[in-house]
Amino acid sequence: MEESKAHVVAVPFMGQGHLIPFMELAKLLASQGLAVSYITTPGNAKRLQPQVQGSNLDIRLVSLPMPSIEGLPPEIESSDNVPHHVFHKLVASSHKLAAPLEEWLEHQMNTDQEAPHDSPAISCIIGDMTTGWIHRSAHKFGIPIVVFCTAGAFAWSVLHSVFNYTPQKSVAGDDEVFDVPGLSFDLKLRKLDMNPRQRDPDSFPRWASLKENINRSMEGRGIVINTFYELDSLGIDHLRNLTGKPVWSVGPILSPAVFDDTVIDRRIINNRGKEADIDEEECLQWLGSRPPQSVVFVCLGSQFILTHKQICALAAGLEASRQAFVWAIRRPHTEPKLEATEVGLPEGFEERTRDRGLIIWGWAPQLLILSHPSIGAFLTHCGWNSTVESVSLGIPMITWPMIADQPYNSKLLEEHMGVAIRICVGVNSVPDEEEVRRAVTLLLVEEEGKNMRRKAQELRKLAKMAVNKEGSSFTELQAFVRDMQQLRNNCVAMEFEG
Repeated sequence: MEESKAHVVAVPFMGQGHLIPFMELAKLLASQGLAVSYITTPGNAKRLQPQVQGSNLDIRLVSLPMPSIEGLPPEIESSDNVPHHVFHKLVASSHKLAAPLEEWLEHQMNTDQEAPHDSPAISCIIGDMTTGWIHRSAHKFGIPIVVFCTAGAFAWSVLHSVFNYTPQKSVAGDDEVFDVPGLSFDLKLRKLDMNPRQRDPDSFPRWASLKENINRSMEGRGIVINTFYELDSLGIDHLRNLTGKPVWSVGPILSPAVFDDTVIDRRIINNRGKEADIDEEECLQWLGSRPPQSVVFVCLGSQFILTHKQICALAAGLEASRQAFVWAIRRPHTEPKLEATEVGLPEGFEERTRDRGLIIWGWAPQLLILSHPSIGAFLTHCGWNSTVESVSLGIPMITWPMIADQPYNSKLLEEHMGVAIRICVGVNSVPDEEEVRRAVTLLLVEEEGKNMRRKAQELRKLAKMAVNKEGSSFTELQAFVRDMQQLRNNCVAMEFEG
């Protein structure tokens, strides 16, 4: 690391939905001349190393020992390897990284004093929106902290109001409408629009800790967020009004190749996340055999393994639609691996849909697939990373939001942007097979779907404009980099005075 650079320390939560955008942010900041120390654990560092190796970017992976977590095997270091019923253990135990992080920070501070020209002083910590304990560690060493929000601004604003005002308690029925207070925009919800756990705060054991993390995320120097103003102005403006601090909307944080229609080898787009469980060339050949905008891509995130009933319902809807599909299915971690029918696929489903269906057992190269011209719709859990990717590539969505911010992402896309249709809500919900068939057919065949696709393509143009020079996100990125450099200059001045 060069001595004159601003040096930021990125500390993500241990989940694919956080690790990936934090790495993309690290690459973006390093491309703007910042030095980045990316805090992670040994297993996650091994996954992330290929993204840094040979990049010529000033990013250093700092591998801290993974603390033991009661009830989880020692090799578990990321939420995508944690069964849903014990996921809360990983979330609740993330604070155990505080001790090794503070040891590393102390070592860095001592190194800065003893050999100030060997490594630049830490200008700022970029903490995760879900790990409030990072604020205590930053304050302990007198280091400024900025929060990176890996959710959208609209959803994060709604979550802040829902957790602080609990307006859902004002109604008895799940279908009754209530106003969400404390927002700078009008919003009406029903309990049916919410993650089931948020419908009844009194029965949710982690309500208080989640509320604390949400409120802590508003207390730093400012908020960096992976969104763009033309998509998310309601939330961005609200967060600025709420905190009175900068909200730097610097997204979509994706490879520039995502917006380059002249790219021939689309495999360069997919350099993020885990290694795919399908040969990319095989995947591209299959997609290349399909007409433009004729395929629905089904992928419901890295965290949950669908139940037998859920998979059966999706399969029935896809088969009844008679449309082409690519479907990424996660199998339970068992030996030997379960057969297709044991997972939930109806008997003979693969044979009956072989001429128009591609099943990927495991991790799919999502960006590679979404960027292919044959994709016309995306059936998604509406996690923010998937949402940003789909918006950036102009793909309308069929949504099945499951947890956390996902229902509010879906609401933004459905009601404010007009680029999505929802089939159900909740991780334990089972979609109606007729709803699945209708949604797939609507988006791929019917005129209403074509109108949604046109709107999605307009959003893609706006996303591209936002990250281009003089665009809204480019301007915010430059402002953030200047702020980090000013913090660095302040450190240098203090060192000189000392």
